[in-house]
Amino acid sequence: MIVDEYIAALRRRLESLYPAEESRAIALKAVSAALAWDVSRIYSHGDAKLTAEQVASLDRMAADLENGRPLQYVLGFTEFAGLRIKVKEGCLIPRPETEQMFELAADEVEKNLSGSDREQYNMLDMCTGSGCLAYAFASEFSGVQVYGCDISDEALKIACKQRVKECEVRPVFFKADVLENPPQGLPKFDLIISNPPYIMNKEKENMRRNVLDYEPEIALFVDDGDPLVFYRAIKNWAASLLSENGMLWMEVNENLASQVAELFEGAQIVKDFNDKDRFVYVKQD
Repeated sequence: MIVDEYIAALRRRLESLYPAEESRAIALKAVSAALAWDVSRIYSHGDAKLTAEQVASLDRMAADLENGRPLQYVLGFTEFAGLRIKVKEGCLIPRPETEQMFELAADEVEKNLSGSDREQYNMLDMCTGSGCLAYAFASEFSGVQVYGCDISDEALKIACKQRVKECEVRPVFFKADVLENPPQGLPKFDLIISNPPYIMNKEKENMRRNVLDYEPEIALFVDDGDPLVFYRAIKNWAASLLSENGMLWMEVNENLASQVAELFEGAQIVKDFNDKDRFVYVKQD
């Protein structure tokens, strides 16, 4: 079998789980990773014949994908803000919207950060998961100190074991339940950013099997009766930890953005690339 034929066959196998365009994208990425080829080589060498070992390796990957296991877990990594971030069951797979929040927040940090004060600049990623946001900031802004916290031991284990060579100063991770008061001894933070659980349980019926069967519920869902619980907790932490001129960025449920914004004085709702109310931004005066 040649490369193009395998991609087409895998795409057809995945179309019961994903739309046709997404199925092809997953098949292309899976084959690219398995062969250690970049996508341009796939396009230019699609007529190359696969060896028996390559087919066997691809078949094992295809079986996982056909069972609904997310591609990122199958590969063991995802790309986030130009970094390769390890992911596996136990931590949330970073979404493009979260990467967009990083870019928006990073633009604001750049405006306020001068080279002379980098070592005094502190950032906190609440509900850090894989640590993708923490590592993205640590890589983008050399010299600053980034912290990340989570309640999940498994997520923290993954975050601490990331091998992101672009970081001059590695993030500091610690275990914390953000629904409780912040632990003693933390510094003031110039930026607090968070992608907390915000999907209501009643929204599960509209979600795909690859999310529901594999990704950690603790990182995704909130009780229908109190969907803002994490944002009130973030407000509590920010009240004591956010510096005088600090910034707060939060990813939110598009259906709850206005309610989240009402919790914070001077909050702004920012739309994502799909024109949905996805982020809430607060700047301290």
